[in-house]
Parts: sequence; structure tokens; C-alpha cells
Amino acid sequence: MSRALTERSLKIIETIGRYRFLSSSKIVRLVGGNEDVTHRHLQQLFHRGLISRLKIPSAPENSEFVYFLENTTRLRELAHDARINAECLNFEEIRLNRDKYGGEHTTNGRQRTGQMLFIEHELMISDFHAALESETSLSEGRVSLDVWQQGNKTWATVPAKRDSAALPHRPDAYYVLKFPNAPDGQQHSHFFYEADRNTTSRTRFRLKLLAYVEFFLQGLYAEKYGARKVRAVLTETTDSARMEQLKETASELAQKVPLAAALFWFTTSGLVREKGIFSALWECTADSRPRSLLD
Repeated sequence: MSRALTERSLKIIETIGRYRFLSSSKIVRLVGGNEDVTHRHLQQLFHRGLISRLKIPSAPENSEFVYFLENTTRLRELAHDARINAECLNFEEIRLNRDKYGGEHTTNGRQRTGQMLFIEHELMISDFHAALESETSLSEGRVSLDVWQQGNKTWATVPAKRDSAALPHRPDAYYVLKFPNAPDGQQHSHFFYEADRNTTSRTRFRLKLLAYVEFFLQGLYAEKYGARKVRAVLTETTDSARMEQLKETASELAQKVPLAAALFWFTTSGLVREKGIFSALWECTADSRPRSLLD
């Protein structure tokens, strides 16, 4: 049956694999080509059991599906036959998808509300990732997305110090922008990314920022990623009021650790959509100058 799959079908599977969770409209945009044809391929792949889908319970009845992968057996066959790029598939995550969201856990394509917090969070990461890929592809080679990692690949533990406990360091994503025309040694900018949906207390968010600071101060960044420095830790959040709260948290930390003032950048999802991801829309507490990822 796998021999009947077209290049578009395989590209759809690879795209979902790279992004983990994607809405149908986002898949159409990323895959390209005729929109109706892509929608037909999505239907066929779903009915053949190669991709799965669900809906957000709080969304309107006619809202679009969110697609993900869960069929490890069939996908391993495609990867084994080299019909699909295995680097796009994290089989451990795919297995967990089946345990959490597949099979008997699905009821008429809709999931329990409690399960949606994670998926809505993942969709926010996917939107950011897609915006990066879209904007870099339009840059005519001036900038490219050289590395993108998310999930447990980025996780680490910051060892305990004498006056503090060990801290989990779990970024939502780590990525690298490449500037081919820049001088040697200045061609790469390294970023961490956090998707904040206003479901975390300020106390927990402060611990997250503290873990980043200690991660850098203890030299763990160079050890894990093999790079000299990180440009910024980005936090995209839901609205301006929440952004000001998070900036205040970073400012309080910067009073004790000055590194935090320029390290943590903040923006809102609305600004990303309105201005474009490479615009000067990021704020930090070091000064009032808005930052751009291209700076």
C-alpha cells in the first residue's frame, strides 16, 4: 500500500513529523501547491491510518483539525524503505502520542479538555517554527534556519549549588539562524524559545529564568551545544499585560544577576502575526530599544 503514496503525501507526513502538531491550514501553507489537493491527501492519509487528527474541545464545531503522528509501525516501514526521511520522525514522541491521544483516547475526533493544554502549547511552538521557516525562505539566502530542536532533545539539569537545589532546564525550543554573508565567526545566532500561554505562575517562571542563568554561568551551554554564546532567550506570550508581568520578573532577577537584563527578550503572539517575526518587536529590561532577531 505504501507504494501508492505520492510525493505530496510523503511530504505531508514529514512535515507533521517535524512539527509534531499542526493545524490543517498550517500544513497547506508549509507543503505548498494546490490547497484542495493537499486537503484530499490529508483525508486519504487519515483514513489509511498514517496520520491522526483531533479537535480542540473549546473550538467551534466547524473548526479545523489538528494533525499528529501515532502509527509507529507503518511509519517505521516507510522510514526503513527510505521513502520518508527518518530524521523527521521522533519515534519515542510518536509512541507517546498514541498512548495519550490515539486509538481509544479519541472520541469523535475530540479530546478531553485536560489533554488540550499541552497540544495548544505545542501549536504555539509550531506557529513560531513555521513563521521562522516561512520568513527565512523569503530572505533570498540572506538568512536561513540552520538548526531547530524541541522537546526532550533540549532538556538538561542544572547541578545544585551550595545554596540552591538542582534546576530542570527544559526549553520549548532551541534554534540557530545562519547569516551566510556575515564575516567568519559572526554567521550564526543562537536562540532559545519559550511559548507562554499564561498558565504558569510567576514563581515558576522565575525558576525557569533562573535555570537559564545558571545554565550559562556554569558553562553548560557550550558543553551541550558547542557554541560560544547565545543571542537571547525568547518568550512569546499571549498579551501585553502578561508580557509586562514576565518582564518585571526578569527585571527582579536582573537586580541580582545582571546577565538577565539583556538575555531575556519578550513579545506577544499578536505582534508576531502583525509585524512579522523578523521585525523589531522583542523587548528586554536592559533598555527601551526594541530588538530584532536579525540584530
